[in-house]
Amino acid sequence: MPGDYSRPDPDELLRSIKEQEQAKSVHGRLKIFFGMAAGVGKTYAMLEAAHRSARDGVDIVIGYIETHGRIETEELVKGLETVPRKRIDYQGISIEECDIDAVLVRRPAIVLVDELAHTNVAGSRHAKRYQDVLELIDNGIDVFTTLNVQHLESLADVVEKITDVKIRETIPDSVLDLADEIELVDIPPEELLKRLAEGKVYVPEKAGLAAERFFKKGNITALREMALHYTARLVGYELRDYAQKKNITGPWKSGERLLVAVSPSPYSEYLIRWTRRIAFNLNVPWIALYVERQKKLSGGSQTILSKNLALARELGAEVLSTADEDIVSGLLRVAHQKNITQIVVGKPLRRYLADYFSGGNLVERLLKASGDIEIHIVTQPDLSRPAAVKKDMAPRTAFAENIGEYLIGCGYVAAVTIVNLLLVSFTGRWTIALVYLLSIVILSLFIGRWPVFMAAALSASAWNFLFIPPLYTLRIGTVEDAVMFGMYFVIALIMGGLTTKLRLKEWALRIREKRITELYEFSKDLGDALGMDQVVTSARHFLEKYFSASARFLLADDSGRLLPYSKDEGTGEISDKERAIAEWAFKNKQQAGLFTKTLPNAEAIYMPLIAPGRVVGVLGLRLASGAGLTFEQESFLQNITYQLSMRIERENLSAMTQKALLATESERLYRVILNSVTHEIRTPLTAIKGSISTVLDPAVGDNEPSRTNLLHETQEATERMIRLVDSLLDMSRIESGKLSLNLDWNDFSDIINTTLNRLEPHLRNNIISIDCPEEIPLVLVDYTLMAQALYCLVHNAIVHTRPGTPVRIAVKKAGKGIVIMVEDEGPGLPDEDAPRIFDKFFRSDRGVSHSGLGLGLSICRGIIELHGGSVIAENKLPHGARFIMTLHVQIKEKKE
Repeated sequence: MPGDYSRPDPDELLRSIKEQEQAKSVHGRLKIFFGMAAGVGKTYAMLEAAHRSARDGVDIVIGYIETHGRIETEELVKGLETVPRKRIDYQGISIEECDIDAVLVRRPAIVLVDELAHTNVAGSRHAKRYQDVLELIDNGIDVFTTLNVQHLESLADVVEKITDVKIRETIPDSVLDLADEIELVDIPPEELLKRLAEGKVYVPEKAGLAAERFFKKGNITALREMALHYTARLVGYELRDYAQKKNITGPWKSGERLLVAVSPSPYSEYLIRWTRRIAFNLNVPWIALYVERQKKLSGGSQTILSKNLALARELGAEVLSTADEDIVSGLLRVAHQKNITQIVVGKPLRRYLADYFSGGNLVERLLKASGDIEIHIVTQPDLSRPAAVKKDMAPRTAFAENIGEYLIGCGYVAAVTIVNLLLVSFTGRWTIALVYLLSIVILSLFIGRWPVFMAAALSASAWNFLFIPPLYTLRIGTVEDAVMFGMYFVIALIMGGLTTKLRLKEWALRIREKRITELYEFSKDLGDALGMDQVVTSARHFLEKYFSASARFLLADDSGRLLPYSKDEGTGEISDKERAIAEWAFKNKQQAGLFTKTLPNAEAIYMPLIAPGRVVGVLGLRLASGAGLTFEQESFLQNITYQLSMRIERENLSAMTQKALLATESERLYRVILNSVTHEIRTPLTAIKGSISTVLDPAVGDNEPSRTNLLHETQEATERMIRLVDSLLDMSRIESGKLSLNLDWNDFSDIINTTLNRLEPHLRNNIISIDCPEEIPLVLVDYTLMAQALYCLVHNAIVHTRPGTPVRIAVKKAGKGIVIMVEDEGPGLPDEDAPRIFDKFFRSDRGVSHSGLGLGLSICRGIIELHGGSVIAENKLPHGARFIMTLHVQIKEKKE
């Protein structure tokens, strides 16, 4: 049943909301009932879930439900408590919206808010209903809501192409990321069309139009596929997160996921396209992975790698990289982390000598270690290129790639051999073997595995040739020496190999740690930033530090226009040409500019800052070196730009919320002012009109006493209107800063007398006592304004106390100034009103009815602060209020 609600006072409500926002530390939960189109039963399913929760004793209410006249839905509404909707007048029409203020006051455990993508009527706190929902969640209230797949921002253009219907109400995809639970509500397209024909989706007048334009079987089937696919993908992400949380190695055969191994080879381009075709046919996600090794790539190889990975990114792959000297180990590690079910690699073109000593080539080792993961071995095509090009792109042998390390190994063994020739006269050949062995272990800390093996073979040969009898031959004379030689050779190979492997593992871990640390530092900088200015500044400093580049930011405004960030201290003004390139990157959601395929003659690289659902801006990066980004740098930049995009989007949403709150507050103040001014003007005008009408009456016009009384009433009403207008003008001058002081030496007793003379009509029922000693010095103040400030305080005391209540004015000297106190014996100030007693248009309820705009005390504070003083309000014992004005002004003793 609908609950009993009284409309809360707007001031009290806003203060309550602010207190709740400050005190709130736990967010509410969001559950979305998700479907392909209207009429599938999302609202019905939500109401059924609400009834189940209510039966379990959960405090659940309806914030907003749209039944569309469906009888079965209206039946489910019964039995649930409903918060009354808020009525808003718009262009002469009264429109109902969800009253989030009333929901916040009611504070249920769960609230039902239908139609998440709805656009609120102008005059609401938020432009979109999803913003209402986010505010409720931020205040710790769980929300059940509904959403159709076509309202997702990222799918709106696709839906428009399919249905030829412009989707005008959308929500950012990031809202779905906040959902704690998404329940898919689905029925066959034929059943939905049947429901539409029976009038169970829309009223008959709308049903025909909907069937002609939107509700076609092809459209509904496409929307159903999108809804099912989107939900399945979300479930897959949850499954992957669960597996990682529980340390389950996988893979789980819950859905296909492809991974293609990419290298700096021209053949990788074919593998990428082949994997894309398979992923498209299976309609599954895919990943392009590059395993980075310690050996730095040449300029040509780096160019080919960047080209291959850019192609994978363009074709929709998730591009990743990992550091590992063992390619097979790196592939399988990422495959298990991402729950990959199929890995795509190229068929080796030839077999190398090293394959016989390392357990086979890459494909053979991958097949042995892959476990449940399927391996696709793709035959690499013959690239019809000139011989010179083929030679340039042909894979280099391990010897050619590491010739420097081989030379180092040879020189190192030669140097150790010379040392051993000097030591042999002091020790035996077994000690020489240990020296060689130690040298091999030390060498393995600095060069690769195969150069170490070569050095081990050379050291063994040198030991045999120079130190094992018979000398200067490779023949070994005794079995004992032969066994020792064999053991030495094997131990040297094992120790050298293990040490090299440990060093490479340590390098890979160090690289991964470095990347994680850098990402953490960037995330921390963004997390510590307060406001958009600090976010942009932190990001710019980070980019300058890690990329040796100057950065410029162009951000989207509320209307979607791309504008240079005005407070960015980056590279100054941007030229029209560079701005046009940034606009292209913004509109097309792709990189453009320097070192890209689009407008490469630009001065900088322009990267779109893409948050879920929309592009929030563009980052321009001008590299100081003039060289392009390496793959490692590009991958790192992709990660930090995504984090930056998310943070900018949060700042935008926060700014939108603040603007909505300010607009609501402005609207509230406007209504308060309008109502107060209308009432305050209407009251004296009514009195004036009544008096004049009575005076004009012939029966009264000849009665002099009655005529005089009526004229006095007219005069009082006129003075009241003048005070009203003067108060508004004084407040306006104070706020605009146009109120100037006319300072002069004044006796404060004269100011008190002037004030009381103005208040004479109001003093008939009050007792005024004055305590202003003669020794009070002269003060340098504006006489007229100070009299107005005192008038406001005394008048406030009179109107907030009952007739006959004493009012006391006291003045005393305090240091280099004076203190003026105005006290009454009334009910005092309510504790909750104390912080706002001097606010504009605030009227405290102190147990006595009164009129006025609530500007008097605000004007008093403005005048006192203009004099460099202060004014406070407090309660006094046993009862009553006390206002204390402290003036830190120049004083001068009175002349005798």
